[in-house]
Amino acid sequence: MAVDIDQAVVMNAWLAPSKVYQASAGNPNKRGRYRFYASMKDDARDKWPSYRLTAAELAPRVLKRSGQLAGDV
Repeated sequence: MAVDIDQAVVMNAWLAPSKVYQASAGNPNKRGRYRFYASMKDDARDKWPSYRLTAAELAPRVLKRSGQLAGDV
């Protein structure tokens, strides 16, 4: 998640399916944590641009996904 700390607002967030993330997560660090590196640039060449959402896109997408998981959609 990218946050504007002066305004305290979400600028971008990445919502990738867990299976996609797991397949590319690699190995955990010494603390057992996985790192996620993604670019906010429109022409990013990492593997995550298709999962990048603006603040306005994030909540509706989460709600839609929640409904799909619950079988409501």
